[in-house]
Amino acid sequence: MAMETVERWTPAWMALVRTYARLWDQVEAQMRQDSGLTMPRYDVLMQLDLAGGRLGLTELASSIVLSPSGLSKLLDRMESSELIRREPDPSDARSTFARITPRGRSLVRKARDGHHAWLQQVFGDALDDRDVADLTRIMQRIAEHSPSR
Repeated sequence: MAMETVERWTPAWMALVRTYARLWDQVEAQMRQDSGLTMPRYDVLMQLDLAGGRLGLTELASSIVLSPSGLSKLLDRMESSELIRREPDPSDARSTFARITPRGRSLVRKARDGHHAWLQQVFGDALDDRDVADLTRIMQRIAEHSPSR
């Protein structure tokens, strides 16, 4: 690979990595301060709430950013905290559903308001419509060129 090729995209890559790391640390801190949730717990609860309250574990695993074993351990802790419960699939003994509890639904809806307000301030207010379209297009292009897990 030619050095001028690497030099062409390296500044953009470093800006992406640094911005992501800084924003992720801030969003984690905001979520913990406002609701006591970690981002992975919030992600699971949001996915369940948006899906009407219940998802198969395979579907849930594909919609969040955790490994299957990481998700299993997280669901164990969330079940102990009475945020979700696991239920067998009556039509397939090999499958299990995750269902949000009333406590989990209340917590995620309360957390969502503060989270979205924070994201609006930090992300939404920084970008105009063209920026959003460009960023979305760029992220989709990168996703299409990256190997799937």
